[in-house]
Amino acid sequence: MTFELREVDDSLRPQCLEIFNEIIAEGETIPWEVPFTQANFDAYYVPEEPLWCAVAGNTVLGFVHIKPNGLGRTGHLANCGYSVARAARGKGVGKALVAKSIEVARAMGYTGIQFNAVVATNTVAIGLYRSFGFKIIGTVPNSFRFGSPEDPHYVDRHIMYREL
Repeated sequence: MTFELREVDDSLRPQCLEIFNEIIAEGETIPWEVPFTQANFDAYYVPEEPLWCAVAGNTVLGFVHIKPNGLGRTGHLANCGYSVARAARGKGVGKALVAKSIEVARAMGYTGIQFNAVVATNTVAIGLYRSFGFKIIGTVPNSFRFGSPEDPHYVDRHIMYREL
């Protein structure tokens, strides 16, 4: 699959929202349960924090958000969140976005990247992150809920880290 990486501009944000809501509906990797509106999305993914996307023609295939993992004395670590459209998975989009996020985070002066909540059943993502040198540095047991609150099934989440 041929695509390019570029910063998200206002014209691409609605497609990023569609991908994000697709992932929310899947209920397998991110905590939100209710779809975002464009206003919610734009407030969460603020323009001051880089948002990069993989684009084929005018179609967004996935995106990555790069932000500080904490404030003040913990602001030297980046946090990244990746969202890849279902139809684009397994085609190198996630790999390209992880590589780009490492490049951008390093250029922004971050000294490491920490993922706070990688769902343990997301083995494809864990394998991808490990291929870039990320390590699991901790596990929070039973911290992600599959299913409804009335019929839950809990799985672990990992904290992963890589120095830059």
